[in-house]
Amino acid sequence: MKKIFVLFIISNAIFAQTKPVVNALKQPKLVVGIVIDQMRQDYIYRYWNKFGNGGFKKIINEGFFYKNAHYNYVPTYTGPGHASIYTGTSPATHGIIGNDWFVKETGKMTYCTYDEKAKPVGTESAAGSMSPKNLLVTTIGDELKLNTNQQSKVFSVSFKDRSSILPAGHSANGAFWFDGSNGNFVSSSHYMNQLPAWMNDFNNRNLAKQYLSQGWNTLYPLSSYVESIADQNNYESAPNKKENPVFPYEYKKQLDQNDYSILKATPYGNTIVKDLALACLKSEQLGKGKVADMLCVSFSSTDYVGHYYGPRSVEVEDVYLRLDKDLEELINTLNSTVGKDNYVLFLTADHGACDVPAHLRDLKIPGGYVNEDALERTIKSFCRNLYGDSLVLTLENQQLFLNENKIYELKLSKQIVEQTLANYLLSIKGVAEAYSSEVLRNENFTDDSFKYLIQKGYNHVRSGNVVYSYNPAWMEYQETGTTHGASYSYDTHVPVLFYGMGIPKGSTVRKVHVVDIAPTISMILHTSFPNGTTGKPLEEVIAK
Repeated sequence: MKKIFVLFIISNAIFAQTKPVVNALKQPKLVVGIVIDQMRQDYIYRYWNKFGNGGFKKIINEGFFYKNAHYNYVPTYTGPGHASIYTGTSPATHGIIGNDWFVKETGKMTYCTYDEKAKPVGTESAAGSMSPKNLLVTTIGDELKLNTNQQSKVFSVSFKDRSSILPAGHSANGAFWFDGSNGNFVSSSHYMNQLPAWMNDFNNRNLAKQYLSQGWNTLYPLSSYVESIADQNNYESAPNKKENPVFPYEYKKQLDQNDYSILKATPYGNTIVKDLALACLKSEQLGKGKVADMLCVSFSSTDYVGHYYGPRSVEVEDVYLRLDKDLEELINTLNSTVGKDNYVLFLTADHGACDVPAHLRDLKIPGGYVNEDALERTIKSFCRNLYGDSLVLTLENQQLFLNENKIYELKLSKQIVEQTLANYLLSIKGVAEAYSSEVLRNENFTDDSFKYLIQKGYNHVRSGNVVYSYNPAWMEYQETGTTHGASYSYDTHVPVLFYGMGIPKGSTVRKVHVVDIAPTISMILHTSFPNGTTGKPLEEVIAK
């Protein structure tokens, strides 16, 4: 019996010596997600020669660049864009079908992150009544926190509430956004009961006032902005100048009224978000723990400036040249405090932007405008003549919502009414395509068609009865500045960049989709994909 026992001990000792050692999974200490609002892909090339070596160029030259990345749905708006980036799926699944949308059950509009039950934190205004309750799925950060049993820290900062909340997801430690009524960054009770001490200290610095007091002039001599059209032109408007929107800009009137909201339409809106990101990084000791953390940073001023001035303006060029310097400071700080080999950064945009149609027409390039109010009146008149009732509840996000109760009351076929209106819309000048809910529900389109993009942006519970799109460079907008939301490349084509730990140097022109970012980051983190993910991991950056 003793011999058997000794033999058992010896055999176990031998097995223990030969048992292979399992190494711990290599995981970044921090993931940094950067989203630039309304950044077209071509801005990288247009301003390349003026960028410094530490911002955009550093990420591209030392990281991996997907040159042919696109959104795989419409409408290309801020809310859907941020949701899609961090959930790895499209509005058809995550439910954020626009910045605002019509709620069929109530007959009222809702804002994508509005939550009447959420209490403002850091403000008394409605700017704090926000949460991710309308987001139907998890985000990268949600899955990271689930994977580490809530030990990971996830924070999100932006000028816009939706650009902070939707990336943060449901279970983040904090999401912060700007309140123009007091010049502070605020949050909501969904995330916390009071602002952390470091956030109060940041707000007490009164940076919004300091930045606006500087006014805004070009970073370099105006004559050097040859990548843009003349500063004096007929295609722009400015929030603080009713006439002649040209440099320099000053904001004394807004400061005298304690109105800080105009900061959004200056490059300083980006700079103050960078300042907040650095304060959060330091104060929360992100990337310093035993498990991975995440910091989401969204720069919104590029969008506001683009809307006012258009994508060919000196103002847009200047805001990107200044943002390049903000990125350089952020990257340098990450490299010195976390270490380049300890974090992964991705950079993309939530959508692009269309050239100003009035400018295009002056260059003999097709483009135009649609008056949505007039379009709604026309459709209602058509329905009255045909059915004896307008049937139309509203037009929102290029979707037609019908009074289905009235359709049933009149004993009409919803399917026939929808198809009739889709056909009628095609007779309207500027309308390119129109599809009924029946078609979008039952057909299966490929990713090379506009129908596919519409289908991926269509949520069968929240979206309308008929979806339509305009011709290229046609929009519902004023004749100065620009907007976005279309299915064309100027709105869908955005940069996708990866940089940091284990990311190879290189680039590809292989077509990929923005929804591929989330599953890629999830694989780098060794976590589950967000639970609605439809995107595919990008092999080039996870090969190692």
